[in-house]
Amino acid sequence: MLKTLSNLQLAILYMVFASFLFALTMAFAKLLSVSMGAVEVTFWRNAIGLIVVGFTLFATPIKNIGGKPYILAFRGVIGTIALLTFFYTIGATTLSNAIVYAKTEPIFTALLAFFLLKEKLKFSSYMAIFTGFFGVVILSGMEWNLLHAMGILTGFLSALAYISVRNLSPYYDERSIVLSFMICGTVIPLILIISGHFFVFETLEPFFSPFVVPSLIDSVWIILMGIAAAFGQIYMTRAYLYAKAGVVSAVSYSVVLFATIFGIILGDTLPTLTVLFGGAMIVLSGILLSRNKG
Repeated sequence: MLKTLSNLQLAILYMVFASFLFALTMAFAKLLSVSMGAVEVTFWRNAIGLIVVGFTLFATPIKNIGGKPYILAFRGVIGTIALLTFFYTIGATTLSNAIVYAKTEPIFTALLAFFLLKEKLKFSSYMAIFTGFFGVVILSGMEWNLLHAMGILTGFLSALAYISVRNLSPYYDERSIVLSFMICGTVIPLILIISGHFFVFETLEPFFSPFVVPSLIDSVWIILMGIAAAFGQIYMTRAYLYAKAGVVSAVSYSVVLFATIFGIILGDTLPTLTVLFGGAMIVLSGILLSRNKG
C-alpha cells in the first residue's frame, strides 16, 4: 500500500506518525513525573535511546568527516538542557501547554539564523515572529514565573540545538549527532542526581532532585517512553527525506493535537479560550515560518 503513495504523501504520513510517537513520549513522561523529577525522566529517556541507537552501530558503522568537536559537544549539552526544561514543564503544566511552549522553537531559530548566520528574513517572517511572541504573551497570561521561564527557555534552547545541527550535518553522520545528545543527556542528569544527594539548591531544587528507584509500573513507562522517542526520531528523519523541510515542519504541529488528546486522557483540564488563542498564535507563527523554509 505504501508503494502507491507519492513522496509527499509518505512524508506527511511519516511525520504524523512521528508526531503521535512524540506525543506518546510526552504522555509517558507525564506519568513518570508523578513519582520522579524531570532530571531522572531525562536520564531514562536518553539511557534507553542510547541503547537503541547503539544497536544500529553494529549494522552500519558510523562514517564522519569530523572537524567540529566543540560544536558537537555544544549540541549535546544544549539539547540536554532543553530536554530538562521541557520535562519540567510537562510535570508542571498540561501536555498541551508544554508542547506549545516547546513549539516556539521556529521563532527563535529564525531570529538566531538572522543574527548568527546572517540569513535574510522576509516580511512575512517578521510578521510570523511578531505573531508568535504575541501568542506567548497571551499564553503566559502576562505573568512571569518559573513555569513560563522554563517553557520559553525550552523553545530558545531547542532553536540553538537546531542551528548547531545545521552546522554539523555536513561533517558528521546523523547518528553521531544523536549520540552526542544522548550521551550528554545520560551523563549530565546523572551528575545532577548525584549532586542532589549531597547539596541543596533551593532555587533550582527541581533540577537537583535525588534518584528515585522506579517501581514496576514506572519501569514499564520508562521502556515505552524510550522506544516511542527512538522510533519517533526514526520516522521524523524519514519524513524529511521524502519532502521539503517546510512541508514536514508544518505537519509536525499535529503533535499539539495528539498531546492535547493524551493530556485530557491523563486528566489535564480542558484548555481555556485564552490558552487556545495564545497557542493558536504560536502554532500559526511556526507554520508560517516553516513555509518560508520551502
